[in-house]
Amino acid sequence: MATSQQARPGDTLSFPTDHSRLNALFESYKLAAPSLGELAVTSSTLSTPFHLAQLGQHSRLSYQQVADRAKHNQLKAGPDGELLYVDGEGQVVAVQVDPETAALRTHALLQLPLPSSSNPAAEYPDALPVAPLVWLVNDGQGSLYLMRVEKDAERWTARLGAASRLNGENGEPVPLRLLAVEALEGTDDAVVLFSTASKTAAEPDLPKEVAPEPQAAGLAASSRLAHRSKTTFDFHLARITLTNPPGGEPTRLEPLWKAKSDELPAFVHYDAVLKRFAIGSGARVLLERGGAAIGDDTIPIDENSEASSGQQGDTDMTAASSAPVARVPKPPPFSWTQDGDSVTVAFPIPSDTPTSNIRLTLSRQFVTLHIASAAAALAAAGSDVANAALPRLSHKKLWDSIDPHTSVWTFDREAEGRNSTYGILTLHLEKANPGTRWSDVFESKPKQDDSQQSVSRIEEIDPEEEYEHVAETLDPSELAAISESMEQWSQSILQGGGGPSPLSHSAEGLGSGIPTSLTGDEIDVEVDGDSGKAFVVTWIEDALSSTPRSICPHPTVPHSLLSTPFPSAENLARASTIAVQHDVDGLLYRAPSSATDFRWTHESTFPALAFVLATKRDTRFVYHLGDRACFAFDAPALLPGPARSRPTIGAGNAFVYVAPDSPRAKQGTQHVVKVGSPDSGALVGVVSTMLASGEPVIVALCERELVTLRLFA
Repeated sequence: MATSQQARPGDTLSFPTDHSRLNALFESYKLAAPSLGELAVTSSTLSTPFHLAQLGQHSRLSYQQVADRAKHNQLKAGPDGELLYVDGEGQVVAVQVDPETAALRTHALLQLPLPSSSNPAAEYPDALPVAPLVWLVNDGQGSLYLMRVEKDAERWTARLGAASRLNGENGEPVPLRLLAVEALEGTDDAVVLFSTASKTAAEPDLPKEVAPEPQAAGLAASSRLAHRSKTTFDFHLARITLTNPPGGEPTRLEPLWKAKSDELPAFVHYDAVLKRFAIGSGARVLLERGGAAIGDDTIPIDENSEASSGQQGDTDMTAASSAPVARVPKPPPFSWTQDGDSVTVAFPIPSDTPTSNIRLTLSRQFVTLHIASAAAALAAAGSDVANAALPRLSHKKLWDSIDPHTSVWTFDREAEGRNSTYGILTLHLEKANPGTRWSDVFESKPKQDDSQQSVSRIEEIDPEEEYEHVAETLDPSELAAISESMEQWSQSILQGGGGPSPLSHSAEGLGSGIPTSLTGDEIDVEVDGDSGKAFVVTWIEDALSSTPRSICPHPTVPHSLLSTPFPSAENLARASTIAVQHDVDGLLYRAPSSATDFRWTHESTFPALAFVLATKRDTRFVYHLGDRACFAFDAPALLPGPARSRPTIGAGNAFVYVAPDSPRAKQGTQHVVKVGSPDSGALVGVVSTMLASGEPVIVALCERELVTLRLFA
């Protein structure tokens, strides 16, 4: 049993650092012109402009859905050298790249048969390659098509197979988003991983009294319920046959398994040898069996003991339902006081929390705080322990400005006594405007007036809303009461768990909210903060079976994802590297290749990548070209709206950071190029391709132009 505990993936770091690959001597990137000069960027006008898919009239998207659409890459690369995109009107277009000159030529392949009325929850139309000249096309409305591209010297064409529809319980099509497609070696089949969005209802707020309005005769009720919901995402893996069914029948989707997460993935990697998926997302992915979400499979499952497993599940549910527990009101997440010069904010957190697991970034107006406790990291899979009483703030705006240079934090593990399971994490924030009295710690997000809301309005839950409107603690003795209340509330969730944590922690509880700058004497608190997207990795083992296993080594310790590989023919199903933030650097990691290993390998370093990316305000895409360079496309996102074409929105700039040749170099090379012209429209997609000479070429799709970038000729 002890051996099994030691072998658990959560006991080792997923992203260990090879210190020999770090460059402490690096100082800056030096701006340089591309070797081809002005010829490095060329553009050609699209014969038919790219039209973005428009939202339905009654569409309501969650924050995660809007953020995902803003980063959605509309351009894809196929294994036979073709590039392809599908616009909002169902137009499927292929892009041909001359392997000698990089000249571009477009081929309008076909028009998807879109439904007459748009689904309010429609996704972007999209396509992913399955095999050479074979694509899986998604119309965004719930239908999938197998498309075969036919090439000749003059014109490319395509044939579309019968539609396969994903229908919900009510028989209506369910819009889906393609995540990955992988052809199965030795068969005529492939597996497709896709996601669907669903809203889960939460308890309605208490009725709000509304004065009768004479103008609204239909609203005679004296109260209104503000219904709330939360958007979750279901991940489905299905098997699909690539051969044409007889009689023009639709291709059948054979479901294998289903999983659930609170966020869409930032990357998906499939290892064909080990038959497992790595899904990087802001939240862990939980497999579902029998309609219930399950977590990490740390105990082998006997496939011949289904009845026993089911009986155990029934017993647990009966025990939980037969002993109702009185609901304990959830206490405020923190306590705070202030004087003329400072604001003191105190969070009760588990006393076993290592200081290395407290990730805090302070800037003049924003706070980012992520905490992982030892108890949460070792909790049973699927339990509520991992999320109990752990503060989580992502770039939360303060009520007023602070001086981050003099602001610090402390952690007192024994603030409530030696035997208490909770300590006090205290933020000492120095006011930038002394004498100003704060009415709240965090700025509240504006809400729509109730008079403008529909009776059946569905409101998306903001997980950070509980940090707003927390009353100031005028009596310091109330802090102990809040801590005791927090401990009682958490113990009602954590009953049955516990025990001393095997994780060690530092005895020193003092830290600073100022992140390390590129040069010690030039700290810029506005740009040295966290960069990238917080993520955790969930591994789906035995992914091609109907009973897979999920492993999430660090569900409560997110890392920061900076970059993923360029979409390209060379990276299809081989996109196994990611760049992860380490202080101000970006470390390039390769996925593990052993079935028993969940640690990524640190292969190279992009010096100061996190530092330079933090200075970008409208970063649309961030991709790396192997270990050679990292591209940041700084361009405003084109989101659905009344206007399909916006002349004021350009394609922005491409910032290219070339990795130094020497691991101890003090300077690196930076290129800054304008993508397209003011008339090109917004940037909607980028891919990389390779010429016959081995030169990499970047192809960018804008609303009205195609642009090629040749920076390494």
